[in-house]
Amino acid sequence: MHYIIGCGGVGSAIVPSFCLLKPPAEITLIDGDTLETRNLNRQMFDARQVGMNKAEALATKYRCRFIPEWFARGKIRHQRNDWLICLVDNHRTRLEALEVCDESGCQAILAANETHSSEAYYYRRTWQGTHRDPRVYYPEINTDPSGDPRATAIGCTGEAQVANRQLVSANLMAAALAEHLFVLWNFKAPRMDAETVAVLPYKFVANLSKLETYK
Repeated sequence: MHYIIGCGGVGSAIVPSFCLLKPPAEITLIDGDTLETRNLNRQMFDARQVGMNKAEALATKYRCRFIPEWFARGKIRHQRNDWLICLVDNHRTRLEALEVCDESGCQAILAANETHSSEAYYYRRTWQGTHRDPRVYYPEINTDPSGDPRATAIGCTGEAQVANRQLVSANLMAAALAEHLFVLWNFKAPRMDAETVAVLPYKFVANLSKLETYK
């Protein structure tokens, strides 16, 4: 199963094309947030969906499965062949997604953005504690509890967005980078030899003037 965690700016941008890569019946959308009018200038919804749960709104349109709740470690029994596409704006959820990968052996792609910049990175259990572990190159993931929607009732439409206004272009870029990594590691990497896989990119960072690739 492919779990898209977070159906706000980046999540709503990735769902339409992701449903062309994988059958919608194999995709589960997870989000506890409700669509508001102020989301419509940067998220891929329409005014008729205001008031709906975001995961349900997208799932209804694209025929996916959905869970209208915040993601939390332990709620779902994950399998080794699962993928977690984590598109949230808080470190607590990112940390729990990485911990689920460590426990179950599933794989994850995380993506995020600021006003103009975007990034995405891939993670697998064998990288735990190495330079490819997001908790190593972004150590704040381990300690920053701010913005956790389960504790504060603030989703990607709340205080985080007021403090860090995200343009729709950055949301689309983050979605594209995440999807590119998914295609690379899900479709291509399994067919490559170990020597080639060892030097594949695991992280992309884009801003207004350049795209950085980390291998």
